[in-house]
Amino acid sequence: MSTNQSCFFRPGDCEDLSYKYIRDLPHHEQSREFVESLWSLYHTFADRHFLEDAKAHFLERYWEMYLGVALLNRGLQLVRSGNEGPEFYFVHNHRKIWVEAVAPGPGTTSERVPEIQYGEVSLVPTEKILLRFTNAIVEKRQKYLTALSRGIIRPSDLYLLAINSRRIPHAPLGNTIPFFVQALLPFGNLAVFIDKNTGEISDTFYQSRECVIKESGAPVSTKAFLEPQFGFVSAVLHSAVDCVNRPQLLGGDFSVLHNPLASHSLDRTIFRWCEQMFYREGIIEKTPGSS
Repeated sequence: MSTNQSCFFRPGDCEDLSYKYIRDLPHHEQSREFVESLWSLYHTFADRHFLEDAKAHFLERYWEMYLGVALLNRGLQLVRSGNEGPEFYFVHNHRKIWVEAVAPGPGTTSERVPEIQYGEVSLVPTEKILLRFTNAIVEKRQKYLTALSRGIIRPSDLYLLAINSRRIPHAPLGNTIPFFVQALLPFGNLAVFIDKNTGEISDTFYQSRECVIKESGAPVSTKAFLEPQFGFVSAVLHSAVDCVNRPQLLGGDFSVLHNPLASHSLDRTIFRWCEQMFYREGIIEKTPGSS
C-alpha cells in the first residue's frame, strides 16, 4: 500500500475495523482502489479532519465522498463552505442547495437494532429501525438551526438530507415501503383483505402509523414530512451503498423522497436519473430514474 500523502488510506492504528479491512486485506484490492479513485476527485472538497476522522468513521466519510462524486459526475458544481455547516452546496436556478450527509448506526441503547442472525427465523425490528431514521432527522434539524443562526445557511436556501442506511441492520434489505419513507410519513404495515368465500385477496392498503413508541414509553413521530418544523428539508436522498456493495452506475441506487411541506421544493429534474417519490393525498407516487 502506498503511503503517498495524496492517498485516502493512511498507515497506522485505526478504530474502524471496516477501514482496516479495506486498507489491509489483499482480497479488498478492488474496493480499495475504488475508494482511492473517489478520493482523487473529492479531496478538494474535504474538510481538514476528513482523512483522520475516516479512521474512526469510515462509512460516514466514504458516504460523503461517494455522494459528492456522484453529484460531480452529473455536472453539479460543488462548493465547500468552511468546516462548519453541511458538507457542501451546489447552485441550481440561482439558489443554493445544501447537502448534508449522514450514515446512522444501529444505536447504542436498549433500542439498538440487533444484528441479523442468519439461518434463524426472527421478526424484523421495524420500530427500532425507524427510530434510527427519526433520530437522524431530529439531530440534523438542530445542526440546521445552528448553521442558520450563524449565517452559514440562509432562509431562502434549499436543504437536501442524504441518508445512508448501510450500518443499520435490516434497513438496506427494504420493505414493501422503504424504511426511510416509513420514518418520515405515516405508513404502517401492509394490510390484506381476503374474500372469505373465494380465498382471494380483494383489497390491500397500508395501515396508518403516526409514531413509534420508545422503550421509555415516549412516542416519536413518524410523520416529520407532514410537520411544519421539518419544512426546512426539501427532500431526503437515500442509499445503502458502501465500497463493497455498490451499483455499477455511481449513484444508481439513490432514491429521493420529496417533502410535501418543504419551504422550498427541490426541482425534480436535478435527480432525473434517480427513483423519485412524491406524497399526495395519502399515496406515494414513484417516478423511475432515467439515464
